[in-house]
This record gives sequence, structure tokens and C-alpha cells, in this order.
Amino acid sequence: MTEDYLLGLVPPWHSTRPKFMATLAAVLAPLVAMRDVVSHLPVDFDLDSAIGVQLDAVGVRIGRARTVRLPAPTLYFTFDEVGLGFDRGVWKGPYEDPQTTVSLDDDTYRRLLRANILAKHWDGTIPGAQAVFDAFFIDPDTYVFVQDNAPAAFPDELAIPGTGDQRLEMSMTIGVAGKALSLTYLGILDQNLIPIKPAGIDSTYAVASTNNRALFGFDVQNEFVAGFDTGAFGVTPAERLRA
Repeated sequence: MTEDYLLGLVPPWHSTRPKFMATLAAVLAPLVAMRDVVSHLPVDFDLDSAIGVQLDAVGVRIGRARTVRLPAPTLYFTFDEVGLGFDRGVWKGPYEDPQTTVSLDDDTYRRLLRANILAKHWDGTIPGAQAVFDAFFIDPDTYVFVQDNAPAAFPDELAIPGTGDQRLEMSMTIGVAGKALSLTYLGILDQNLIPIKPAGIDSTYAVASTNNRALFGFDVQNEFVAGFDTGAFGVTPAERLRA
């Protein structure tokens, strides 16, 4: 709907009055311009096409910033580290921040925002949680999987004596095997920037402590979990960051 179209709706009695038409055009011009801007907002700030500050604006509305906090390379005094001992290391002051802030590139940030959108619509199921992580982790050599730790069958030893009620393990594990994650990705997991956690359920991460290895486990032998001589012990993202 253009300005000329709106002016064309003015009846002949008024359309012949130059001052009236000039006043009306001056009033309509900013309204038409504002309408054009608003009509393009879904395009200009669409998650799939937004870039730079546009993507930051989408992140504000989703509630996830572009920045990630990571441990800074330490220069502080410590034992058993070459170059950081006596007369070499810097004494850490009470207000010095041992972390640094990194800014995600557009592609990584876009996938993080998409994962957060899916997390906000999560139905609480394991397949639903897997879909959230699959939206962010796209490297085919890194295997991120969600494990429900509740037993498939409830043996008698899980029953509370004298009641017949079942003691279920209310927890789930997000495992990361295969190709090692970058420090940025580990920071994203460590700070729970992909918020997947059912109410009342413990949620923990297990990251393979060795590159290109499955997580250690019994009675399974695949790219996700493997036994002796193949599987690597699982550690938290924070422990992997310090490795």
C-alpha cells in the first residue's frame, strides 16, 4: 500500500485542494515508511538470514548472548608448571578475572540460537533432547547422545522394602564421544548454554577424556560407548577444559 494509493482515495472535493493534499502527504509519508520497515522485519531479522547485529537482536529476544566465557591462558604462579614457578609466575590478585570472553561467529551463534529455541519447545523426551543437540553439533565425527539412566526393567532390588514401590534413578547423561570438542563448545556445555534439563531430574555431561575415542562402558561396543582398550573415561566439560 503506497502513499500514492492512499492519496488516490481522497474524494474529488478535497483532492483539488493543494494545501490539503500536501498536508495529507506529509502525514502519510512517515506512516507508509514505518509500515514498510515493519513488514520487512521478519525477513531482515529471520534466524536463517540475519547476520551481525541483526543476529544479536534475535539473540536478545531469544535470551542468549553471543559471548561465551572461557578459562584464560594462565600466567599466575603455580607449582609443577615450567615457566610459572618462583621468579616466573605472576601472583594472582583478589580481583583478577581468570576467564576471558570470546564472541561466537555467525554460523555457530545461529545454531546455538536454534538449539535454544528447540529447548524452549522441548517435550521432555529423550528423542526431543537429542534433536536439540543435533541442531547445534553438526560435525559428523563428534557423537553427542542422550542417555536415560532409568533401568528399562525394574528388578526386585529396586523395590523399597515393605512398600513394593520402585526406586528409580532419576537422571540422564549427555555423552560426547569421538572427535574432541573445541574449547568454545566445551564452554557452551559447561555453562549450560543449551538448557536441557527435565524438572526433578539430574542432568550431567560426560565428555570423552581422549580425542577420537568412545566413552568407556561395559557390554557395549560402538562409536558412542566402548569397553577396555577402546573407551575413554568420561569427564565434565570443565575438567576437559583444564586438560
